Parts: sequence; C-alpha cells; structure tokens
Amino acid sequence: MLINTAICDDHPLVSLALRTVLRGDPEFNIVGEPASGPELIKLLREQRCDLVILDYSMPGELDGIGLIQYLSRVFPTTRLLVFSGTASAALASRCIEAGASGFMRKTQSGGPLREAVRSVAHGTIYIDPALQNDLKCAAGFEQAFLSLSPREMVVVRLLLAGQSVSEISTRLNRSIKTISTQKQTAYRKLNIQSDAELFRLAGELGVSDVPVLSDPPPP
Repeated sequence: MLINTAICDDHPLVSLALRTVLRGDPEFNIVGEPASGPELIKLLREQRCDLVILDYSMPGELDGIGLIQYLSRVFPTTRLLVFSGTASAALASRCIEAGASGFMRKTQSGGPLREAVRSVAHGTIYIDPALQNDLKCAAGFEQAFLSLSPREMVVVRLLLAGQSVSEISTRLNRSIKTISTQKQTAYRKLNIQSDAELFRLAGELGVSDVPVLSDPPPP
C-alpha cells in the first residue's frame, strides 16, 4: 500500500532534495508540497495523507510547536516527521511531546533520511542519532531536577532568574549560609559544579522557562 506523503518546506531546494530521495522509493506517493502551515492544513483537509515531512519553521500564524500540536489534534492519523535546521535535544524532545513521530536535522544525507521517513511511516518514533545521547543526558538532568526538595527547587529557579545567593537570602528570609548549603546540595544532585553548568543544562532542558514561585515556602 502506498504511503501518501506531503513535503512541507518553504525552501524550494529543500523540497526538491526531499522529493528526489522519496521518488527513489516506490513505497511513497508524494501528494503535495505546501510551502506554509495554512497550505498544509488545506491539503490535509482535501487529501488523505499518511505522513508529513514538516519544516519546523514555517510561514503563517502557526509554526513550530503550535503547528505540530494543531496537526496532531486535528489530523491524528497523519504522522509527522519534523525536519529542522536547528539541532538540539531539547527541541527534538518538545516536538515529540507535542505530537510529532520523528525529528531529524536538515543536514542529514539521503540514507538516514530514507531510514527516518520509513521508520515514522511504519509507526516507529525516530530521533536523529546525533541527538540521542544528548536526549539521554537531558532526561537524566530532568530526573535529577525533579529530585530536588521544594526549597532547593526555589533556590535553583531564583539562580536561573539571575539572582545571587545574597539576593535569594534576602528574598526568602534565610541566612546566606542556608542558601549556600541548599545551592550546593542541589548542584550535587544535578551533578554540576558551577552556575555556568546550571545555565547550560537548564537551557538544554528548557528548565529556565519555568516561572519562579511567587510565594516560596517559608524558611
């Protein structure tokens, strides 16, 4: 049975490269090449599509995570392989959580691309091999972050908000020694040794986007 496939990218050369790869495989039938989110949605409403190869950054009101979430909700039987020039484990993880079935870099060659397309089309979650180790590290950091006590969590979030130990001490009405101890305990659980490492790991995981509690636990 042919796999009806749409290629959605606003760069003609990228679409051409994808089309060239897929046309070498008789299993795939290219049903359209929309160049924006709205064009893709229109196509999916008019044509049964089993698989969409989707550029993460598309013209239109919806793109990225918002478009993935919309497509997953409105067209649940269509599998999404996200194709992005931005390669990060955090972005790959967010795309999968939003409903995509695969994520790969635009720098991938024909062989890995065919593997990714075939895997997603047949129901397997595909993550670019170059990002898999980073995903494992991010998952480990996330687990460690969730292991922090409520007070340690508040201290870490305030550090991520740019506050110093002294400022956190004043805000939480705790001694500098207490805040320093909670910071060091948190760093030990996270297996890091410096503020720079905290910001790097938090950025990879997206933890820095979590708002600071407005009413932290009492001292």
